[in-house]
Amino acid sequence: VVAWLAGDDGVIDYPVVRGHDNDYYLTHLFDGGPNKLGCLFVDYRAAGDFSGRNTTIYGHNMRDGSMFAPLTQYQAQDYYDAHPVLWLYTPKGAYTLQLFAGILGDGGSEFIRFDFADDADFLTYIQALRADSTFQSEVEVGAGDRIVSLSTCSYDFENARYVLFGRLTALPQP
Repeated sequence: VVAWLAGDDGVIDYPVVRGHDNDYYLTHLFDGGPNKLGCLFVDYRAAGDFSGRNTTIYGHNMRDGSMFAPLTQYQAQDYYDAHPVLWLYTPKGAYTLQLFAGILGDGGSEFIRFDFADDADFLTYIQALRADSTFQSEVEVGAGDRIVSLSTCSYDFENARYVLFGRLTALPQP
């Protein structure tokens, strides 16, 4: 377990794990037990400490509304306006995810990126996400910021994915 992800009203409230691939936790719980629901997990290509420029967390979109099902509701501006922030708790600190874009795309396309040539490449990526977002946000993302991508399946069309993007901001230590 590398983190805990939470949202308003307990809609999202789950542990986040990281494995050696992106398959195991699709069908296993955070304690390793087999389960068709799986659990939320960080892409194995990203550092588990959220130190990279973009860390991706995957989760199933369950028809009963659990796991990452609430993410697809961000396709509506009203839902974003009511829920613009999520919280991420790690062993090293607490963070907000200030949501700035949500993208509905084809699971076969590579719109989630981990590596960037330089600051300009990163900022160009952020601008492209904003341009394709299903909602509008005032959250600014700078060259020195880190982001988190939350990815789930969507039932909008075959192989659809909805990915929510947030700026990772450390909360002050008490």
